[in-house]
Amino acid sequence: MPGSVVATTDQVLGPGSPLARRLEGYELREGQLAMARAVEAALDSDRHLFVEAGTGTGKTLAYLVPAVLSGRTVVVSTATHALQEQIFEKDLPLVRAVLAEHGVEFRAALMKGLSNYLCKRRLDERMRSGEPISTDLVRISRWALETRAGDKSELTALDESAQAWRDVASATETRVGAECKYFDECFVTRMRREAEQANIIVVNHHLFFADLALRTGKGGGYAGVLPAYDAVVFDEAHQIEAVATDFFGVRISTARFDTLARDARRALGAAKILDSASMRLVDELEHACLGFFTAWKQRSSFAPPSSRKPLDESRRILTAADWTAERRDTAGRLDRVLAAICAFAAVHDRDDAVAIVGRRALDLRTDLARIHETADIEKKHEEADESSADVHRVGRDFTGGVAWIDVRERAVSLGASPVDLGPTLHERLFERVPSIVCTSATLATATHAGPSFHFAKSRLGALPDAEELVVPSPFDFASRAAFYVATDVPEPQDPSFEDACAKRVAELSAITGGGAFVLCTSNRAMRRVHAQLKGCIDGPLFLQGEAPKHVLLEKFRTSGAAVLVATMSFWEGVDVPGRALRLVVIDKIPFAVPTDPVVAARSARIEAEGGNAFTQYSVPSAAITLKQGFGRLIRTRKDAGVVALLDRRAARRGYGRMLLASLPPALRLHSLEEVRSFWRALDADLDR
Repeated sequence: MPGSVVATTDQVLGPGSPLARRLEGYELREGQLAMARAVEAALDSDRHLFVEAGTGTGKTLAYLVPAVLSGRTVVVSTATHALQEQIFEKDLPLVRAVLAEHGVEFRAALMKGLSNYLCKRRLDERMRSGEPISTDLVRISRWALETRAGDKSELTALDESAQAWRDVASATETRVGAECKYFDECFVTRMRREAEQANIIVVNHHLFFADLALRTGKGGGYAGVLPAYDAVVFDEAHQIEAVATDFFGVRISTARFDTLARDARRALGAAKILDSASMRLVDELEHACLGFFTAWKQRSSFAPPSSRKPLDESRRILTAADWTAERRDTAGRLDRVLAAICAFAAVHDRDDAVAIVGRRALDLRTDLARIHETADIEKKHEEADESSADVHRVGRDFTGGVAWIDVRERAVSLGASPVDLGPTLHERLFERVPSIVCTSATLATATHAGPSFHFAKSRLGALPDAEELVVPSPFDFASRAAFYVATDVPEPQDPSFEDACAKRVAELSAITGGGAFVLCTSNRAMRRVHAQLKGCIDGPLFLQGEAPKHVLLEKFRTSGAAVLVATMSFWEGVDVPGRALRLVVIDKIPFAVPTDPVVAARSARIEAEGGNAFTQYSVPSAAITLKQGFGRLIRTRKDAGVVALLDRRAARRGYGRMLLASLPPALRLHSLEEVRSFWRALDADLDR
């Protein structure tokens, strides 16, 4: 299309829209049209825009239509693969059909993370490695001969965690680039070429920020995947900071080293240079890795979380005091082995796979150095050579971060994460891209002056004068939803809190006849509440993790009277419209874990600058998350029910007013009897 706009947003979404002939029950949505006009203006004038669009607004069409009509190359970034596929397979075809009536055509492309695509080079190396060939690998190799996209989603019979797929999947660190002999037939290359011809490119946040970190980092765009673009629309923008934190930080783990050792053996075997000397080098890598991570696992304070400690509290801050002489020695040995691998790969760099092994070894050296420096460790080993010193100097470039360690039962990770992403995203994203639209159903927080985007803008590095718009939900929350805060349940720090929660869940479930999501703020609480509910409710009782997520949701929908106990993975991105879900119970105000290294460091930064970390960071973050949990209840105009918060602090503490003010205008209830009366009246109305 580009260059000749033959329709306007008002013509497509306003009165008389062609959508009326294509969508059953279509009605004009003033909020959707207001948002579409704002997006259109932002794209046309190279401005940034923040939009909170309440549930039912129709925000997807509100940004897709003006994005297409702008004639620009626009990246649409979403939070999950499921949302990606919904936009690409459901929403964009509708937009295409509607715009065709105005003579407008466009191209769209779907881009997933690299690990979703088969790497033909890695498959070839694996098949020639001399290792046993599994049934899964045979299935993949046969599929590779017939697939056009190379997308793992086509392998429906393959288990999601299959080792065979991990052995042959694409990855940023394993890509060779144009020098690879499979480059022209590479599935990632094909995906990128299709995207280069598209006007609308649908990605997810993980792929977007992986690409942004690469193209704006020291590599200057090396291994970047996304083509050039003019604008970005971030849907579910409230997740940006969490995702970007991972990609602008560093992490080393037992799994990462194990994969390097395994790939090194295969690469050396495929290149026919696997002799006693090279085998000894890989053996030394495995031994050095074992010694390094064992040294970190020995300290009791880093022991794996017990059954009573939530998994989201397994990370701990890493300080200079933690780097004992033994750990420094094992780190030095590991660094020297990695340096030797780099040197070996440099000699045999004519082979692409061997060269990649060397590059990955160098990346690990650099990341290890960054973690050392972030923990304020001066790395000076008598054995360190000049090359090692160069790596350590690179580490000093990673400033403003916090180092951490995460010890699980079968894995150990060390990492360093940025504390304040604002300056980084301001420089690398908001100053570089002409127009950015950030939208979500939960992006603004309540203040005395009304809804505000100050928190979101400051965390993401956007300029304060970026345009703003709040579009309320068209749903009738006041008559179809109630919000109940339990003031007679013990405080969360009370040892009896979780048992009291389970009892109250059973009481609430008895009122609604099940149909309940119980959303817990930790894995420990989830397991405890679930255990206490056994035998206390009439309908089926499900627990997150006992079956795949989609299986649990299908069972929940089919039952109509089930209770599902879950944690954060069910707080957002989960739709159960209709009567099957009529009660949402939230155990506690979802404050971030204060001992998490990144949360603690961000709070300390705010306090050091004279601010109040609790009111400026913890409360606004919790408000957004709480609003997400609330949003599970009402997904369509016909939905109705009760949201219950079992944390009395929301009613008794000053900050509770701000939390509750951020929620939709549902009827406020204060006792079980009020809940019972509301449900009795609502249920009678629904039956009519």
